[in-house]
Amino acid sequence: MWNPFRREYVRVVYSSDYIYGLPSVGEHQTFDIMRFKKIRDRLVKERLLTRRNILSPSLCSYDEIRLVHTDIYLKRLQDPHYVSQILRLDAVNMFYNSILEYYRAVTGGTLLATAFALHKNIPTFNLGGGYHHAHPDRAEGFCLLNDVAIAIEKFRSLDRARRYLIIDLDYHQGNGTLLYFQDDEDVFTFSMHADTWVEVDRPHNLDILLPPHCNDAAYMTILKQELPSVFEEFCPDVVFYIAGSDPYEKDAIGDMNLSREGMLERNLFVYRLVRSRDIPLIILAGGGYGKDSWEVYYDFIAYCLKNKR
Repeated sequence: MWNPFRREYVRVVYSSDYIYGLPSVGEHQTFDIMRFKKIRDRLVKERLLTRRNILSPSLCSYDEIRLVHTDIYLKRLQDPHYVSQILRLDAVNMFYNSILEYYRAVTGGTLLATAFALHKNIPTFNLGGGYHHAHPDRAEGFCLLNDVAIAIEKFRSLDRARRYLIIDLDYHQGNGTLLYFQDDEDVFTFSMHADTWVEVDRPHNLDILLPPHCNDAAYMTILKQELPSVFEEFCPDVVFYIAGSDPYEKDAIGDMNLSREGMLERNLFVYRLVRSRDIPLIILAGGGYGKDSWEVYYDFIAYCLKNKR
């Protein structure tokens, strides 16, 4: 029997800069800024993650940001007063100056994960990323930079791949990414979500609005029916998977009823579907809120590391 994990030694992208995100206060009290460090620490403690398979990113450059975002918007992002306003933070202090650096670090992580996956064809996890609400000229949904769009534009300009598939299984629709690529026939966006932020009718997107309180069985039935045909019709060169944890039944914001076991089943289905076709795969954390959300992404990475041979 073919094993999609055989001979693979997945890589994980992480930086200590990932802990300098939004402060967990006020409207952001459900954000656990330590969740990515918790995942890294648990994997290291269990001797699943070693120096060999940890990749350390640099901050993305302003030129890389300009591949997607406008100069006016980028200038505004360097103003902590503006950042505190668009993120609805209560006050401005020196801590908030680090927020843009956080998004630059995570975007740098997505760029590094993409470079490695394309070069080695080894699945690569970023312990962050998937900020799919950001638009070229504005932030939305607490997303300042659209790291997936930046990665696609960079590696397309380097002629590293032509056709890009974004599989977005975050609780929320990735409206920023969808709108940015709405006229681009070489980018397909597939999304299953609980809320629709925008409606776009194009040949290269499939948006599926899930029923309220969707459970494991209903979710997997839809996913197995809809996703495989996308690969046959679109034939991607590379896949970005936004593996949002917020459909989890214990998520502090979402209202879906996917169990922890169901979330792992979902993630492994996507992983196997992509790797059975030998397509480079970049996996991003996406959303996930509350004290338990980190465990979902941990389960996914831990399974892949345990079954690397």
